[in-house]
Amino acid sequence: MLIASATRLYGSFGFHNTGVRAICRDAGLTERYFYESFPNGEALLLAAFDRVVSALRDQILRADAPDEARDARVRRLLRAYYGALAANPTAARVFLVEIVGVDAEIDRAFEASLFALSGPFVGVYDPDHLGPLSTNLLLRRGVSGGLLHIALAWGAEEFASPIEHVIETAAALCDLAIPKTDPVQERPAG
Repeated sequence: MLIASATRLYGSFGFHNTGVRAICRDAGLTERYFYESFPNGEALLLAAFDRVVSALRDQILRADAPDEARDARVRRLLRAYYGALAANPTAARVFLVEIVGVDAEIDRAFEASLFALSGPFVGVYDPDHLGPLSTNLLLRRGVSGGLLHIALAWGAEEFASPIEHVIETAAALCDLAIPKTDPVQERPAG
């Protein structure tokens, strides 16, 4: 109950504008229960964030269709990712906005979430984990950050652009950043 209330309130009013008392009131629980469960609001924010990321990753994984062609698979995963954010704007705000810059531990959790959420995309582009998206962590962070910044911009406009435009934009980013074939494998033997 506390995590669901925190997600709803943090996503509606912001982390810094939402106190423990308001979350407890929304959840129908006492502050004592809160402090028995969490040491502070930051810990509850982290729990809410973890739940949002887990649900988002589950949705992406459920959408995958490994038997489809790569481009169709990528668009399917992007639709799941961006569709989940648009379907739940309060959770999206917790994931995209409220989590950033609270403290070092939460910043590390945010970085880890980007790595985890990019995993399904890496699986599509590099199933053997030998290509540049797997071996070049800067590239992986760049692509993950690009997909995140598309989501941030779309959320800032309150998801006004059609999702198809967002998906095609994100797919174009992936196509630009990730080689379709590994140039090392294309070199003639000699």
